[in-house]
Amino acid sequence: MIQVYGTASFESAWYWVLTLVVWSLVCHTTLGVPYDMIRRGRKDPEVRARVDLRARLAAERIGGIYDDFGIPIAALTGFGLAALAVIGFLAGVEWAQALFVLLLPLVMVSYSSLRLGLAVRRDGYRGAALNRMLSRRQFWHAVFAAVSVFCALAAGLALHPSILIH
Repeated sequence: MIQVYGTASFESAWYWVLTLVVWSLVCHTTLGVPYDMIRRGRKDPEVRARVDLRARLAAERIGGIYDDFGIPIAALTGFGLAALAVIGFLAGVEWAQALFVLLLPLVMVSYSSLRLGLAVRRDGYRGAALNRMLSRRQFWHAVFAAVSVFCALAAGLALHPSILIH
């Protein structure tokens, strides 16, 4: 049975609410452009111009952060994930396991967005080509989100089979 309060992360309703909210937010925008604008941009040139502007601004922002802080952010992210994995899976701390299961796929999606942003900045994609790229990336992020939520559920059940017994 799912608990509302408690220290057991996989059994907490708040963990699953947080997981669903995080993945909903991740899937809502791609490179700073909401999905509904990407869809409308396929047909409306005025909306497509706004999609281009938003995507290029986000790409420039992402590229600037990458240029200035890319290596330190990557190192801290790797260290943090490794620390969570050790604390969670070797020491058996459930909240660290839950955070690792949530954050690892988010880091992978963030890396995907970073690569897209760098490509948009470097190659100057615009118009229909940019719109197709954003739409395709949004679709794959949604697929990845669904798989990640399923894997989180499977991990929670595999690591703590007592969830089903309550």
